[in-house]
Amino acid sequence: MNQFLKIIVLPFASILFTGCANGIFYQPSRRMAPPPSARGLTYEPVRFEASDGIQLTGWWLPAKEPVKGTVVHFHGNAQNMSTHVQFADWLPEQGYHLFVFDYRGYGASQGTPSRKGLIRDGVAALEQAASFPDFTPPLLVWGQSLGGTVALQSLIHADVTAEAILIDSTFTGYGDIAAEKMRQFPWWLQPLRLFRPLLISGGFNAKDAIPNIIGTRMAFLHGQNDRVIPPHHSKTLHALAPQGTPLLIVPDAGHCDAVLRFPKKVRPWILDFFEIN
Repeated sequence: MNQFLKIIVLPFASILFTGCANGIFYQPSRRMAPPPSARGLTYEPVRFEASDGIQLTGWWLPAKEPVKGTVVHFHGNAQNMSTHVQFADWLPEQGYHLFVFDYRGYGASQGTPSRKGLIRDGVAALEQAASFPDFTPPLLVWGQSLGGTVALQSLIHADVTAEAILIDSTFTGYGDIAAEKMRQFPWWLQPLRLFRPLLISGGFNAKDAIPNIIGTRMAFLHGQNDRVIPPHHSKTLHALAPQGTPLLIVPDAGHCDAVLRFPKKVRPWILDFFEIN
């Protein structure tokens, strides 16, 4: 059985009779990789609370002077912040405080992942970042994959306003990406496609959030060879954004890895976007 069947098909099949497949979007791990200090980076462990009382965890990585702003990183659907911090841990060297955090059920954060729950966590993270004694505006956001959707929805509900959000390798909607993946099922599982609207609930999509983001600049980043979330998702989201919004499709890059594989191209582009006033 190939890897696709193990990761995508079997979870769908196994929960067909549970009445809801929303859980397939979350693949958390409690096992933590070495902290940033293992790579010579300074960081501070943070504990904070979502509005429903769930205890969450994060890391604050202080910027080198002169400080240009504060970035909150929303990671993707798998593992936890200890494996995703590598995408953004170069930002403190460039003058940006960095706050990474784990959603409920990820790493050492309490609870169980859910669509509404992760938005609560995102709101709490944004408000926590803005309340740090060392917080330096502007508040900037970087959401990767699932984290892009969570970040967009969190901005709508938070009591703080971000100057800019980078939406990296994000899908247009939960039902949209589920429908695409189900079309790749083997023939014997194709009947499941009829039940997709019942298995995957609606709401809280990236495409629904973008028209409601007011006063926050946006940019979109995607790998041309992304086989997890194809780049047409970013192109569709970009079309919903205000005219002049930047879009970078990186040739040869895969899912969320553009900044790691092509740092000389992607990092300056990100810094230029964050620094525009």
